Amino acid sequence: MNLEKLIGQEVTLLGLAKDAKGGAVIITTDNNVIYIKGLPSWSPDMADSLVSVTGLLKREKIIPDPITEKDGAISTGAFGEQLVIVNAKYSKTKK
Repeated sequence: MNLEKLIGQEVTLLGLAKDAKGGAVIITTDNNVIYIKGLPSWSPDMADSLVSVTGLLKREKIIPDPITEKDGAISTGAFGEQLVIVNAKYSKTKK
């Protein structure tokens, strides 16, 4: 699925509910990772479940850029913006 064409539209996506460093995400069957804006983590009853999420699909900066420290170490992070669902409504779905 080409999610880039859907940016700015209300979408309903199916995926696996997971927690990432930047917050709650869904991972779609074609391995797209979409953050759920405003949701720091899934509740225990939702985590690792197949979920349906509806909301406005956008690109926003969720994960900070990596930083090179004075000693040469590089912090974790990601350049660019991430896919995000804003004003998300979600529920478990059956497989």
